[in-house]
Parts: sequence; structure tokens; C-alpha cells
Amino acid sequence: MIPSVVHRRSLFAAAAVAVLALSGPAMANDSSGFQGTSGIELTTSDSIRMVSEDLRIGLDEIRISYVFRNVGERPVDTMVVFPLPDLDLSQGLTAPNWAFPVDADDFLNFRLWIDDRPVAPRLERRAFFRGEEVTRDLEAAGALGLVPWRPGGYDEQARDLPAGALAALRQKGLIAEGEDENTPQWTLRSRYHWQQTFPPGVDVTVRHIYKPFVGLAIIGKATDIDGRTVVGRYIGDVAEAGDRYCLDERTRKALAAVERRSPADSMPFYAAEIEYILTTARNWHGPIGRFHLTLDKGAPENILSLCWDGLTKTGPTTFESTKTDFVPDDEIRMLVFVRSREQP
Repeated sequence: MIPSVVHRRSLFAAAAVAVLALSGPAMANDSSGFQGTSGIELTTSDSIRMVSEDLRIGLDEIRISYVFRNVGERPVDTMVVFPLPDLDLSQGLTAPNWAFPVDADDFLNFRLWIDDRPVAPRLERRAFFRGEEVTRDLEAAGALGLVPWRPGGYDEQARDLPAGALAALRQKGLIAEGEDENTPQWTLRSRYHWQQTFPPGVDVTVRHIYKPFVGLAIIGKATDIDGRTVVGRYIGDVAEAGDRYCLDERTRKALAAVERRSPADSMPFYAAEIEYILTTARNWHGPIGRFHLTLDKGAPENILSLCWDGLTKTGPTTFESTKTDFVPDDEIRMLVFVRSREQP
């Protein structure tokens, strides 16, 4: 199914991060951990060029439309993959990144169209433990269905397993005492996939829509945020310092104006972030011919900040940018200061 000459591209879309701390008394509670979702991966020959990408990022939904062209002389038949985020189940049911947009196996409500025809991709689940794949062991024990979005704790789900199978999984370390007595210790890796043929010289449109993980953080005074050293994401217990959002003076003045108008409100904003990783687009045959970006901050009173040149305000909540022959050298990290009364 995969050609011998392999070229991989992973557009990593929509991430949740926003662990924000403030100078003075720190406030980083009630925030999500880092969690990402990936855009499509096309595992194919290097004769496939991305003619265009139209990307819309909003707090409610991610929409992407690609146009691909096979610039070679022969048809290319390849697997197309949309990977869901890896989920480390050992973190328990109340891990900070378990903010599932949809409580279902398809927890991003992923929908797909090829040339405007709806396509139902296959969903694959695999499990990994200490660097080894354990999918077959879990399937044989009936345990691959232990998931954090299912109602009830892991102990309740584990009651459905045969006693002998549960004991065997415990002996192998695949289930251990954690947040629950029977907490899975593996990482769940899920992906959608489908077969796609790219005829030579023919444009193929691949479009998909899904709900993103959104990192949320309750903050104090937004004007106290130090974007150079304090705003960062957590990987384990280590914060990545740096100005991820390019908080400029104009943005700070807008935040300060809201705070002045709301003196009785100690927290007029909460913070939301989505990250979209673009740099893997450099793996394709040439640059992206035309890249069109639309950002939607959700409500007119929300305030948007990110590092991106050439954004133009096109509506009460939207900003757009178009680039040609685009070779991305950084990711999109979209930080939205959301008025607290507008919390979803």
C-alpha cells in the first residue's frame, strides 16, 4: 500500500497548551496540558506537489482544504493518514489534557471529503508500552477499549474484563495502580486512514473539518503576562520560556483598556491557545503554491495575539493572510484572550 519511495508530510494542526503564569502571585490552575492533533499525512512519492492550502483556525473548529497535483508521469496510489493525538492513559481520567472536544472514539468529530465527495475513512487503534507495541495483547484481553472518554472510571471499565486477563495485564505492568486501582499504562495511538490515487497532472482536493483541542487557562491581570519568559508550554515539569505569541504594545494597550473599564473584575479574561505546526510542509515537492490563512478569534471583544506577518482584519472576528510559494519556517501559535463572560 505504501510505495518503496516514501515521502512523508505531517501538518500538525490544532494544539492545546496555554499554561500561563503571572508575575507576582502565580496563577496557572484550571489549565489544560499540551495536546495536539495532526493534519493529514500523505505517505507517497515526492512527485506530489501541494498546489494550495486553505486553513481556517477557530476556537470552535479547524477547516483545511488542500489541492494536490501529481507532477509525475504515472498515477500514485498511496495511503493518506490523519493521526489523532497520542494519549498517555497512565495519566488517569483527570489528566489536564483530557479536554476531549467530543466524548466518542472519534473525539475530534473528524469529517472528510475528496473532490467534494464525503469519504468514510477507517479508524485504527494501536497501543504502545515502554517502546513496544502491545496492541495484540490488549485486543486478546479485551482491554483495548479502556479509554478516558468513556463514562465511569477505569475501575468500572475493568470489571468487564475476564479476571484472568486482568491479572495477566497486571503482571505485565500494562495495568497498575494509579489514579484508579486499574489504570492503563499504555499510550493509545489512533489514526484515520484511506487509500488515495493521484492521477498525473490532475488536481485532487482533500478537505477535512474537525474540532480542536483548545488549551484553556484562568489568568489574573492579562497585562501582567511576560511573553518573553513566563508564557510557555509545559513538557513534563519544564516550561519552555520565550515569546510564543508576540505580545506587542498595541495588544497590551487593548488588554489594559478592558481592565480599566472593569475594575471590579479581577479576571476579565481567560486565555485560550491553539497551535498549528506548519514546518513539516517543507517535506513536500517544492513550496506550497498558495497558502491562505484565516484566524477567527470567536467574538469581537476577544483579543488575538500571535507571531505572523501580513495579517489583515477582514471581519469582526476574522483575520486573513495569503502567501505564495510559501515555505514555512515556524508554527502558528494562536493565543486568544477571551472575555470571561463569553466562556463556552
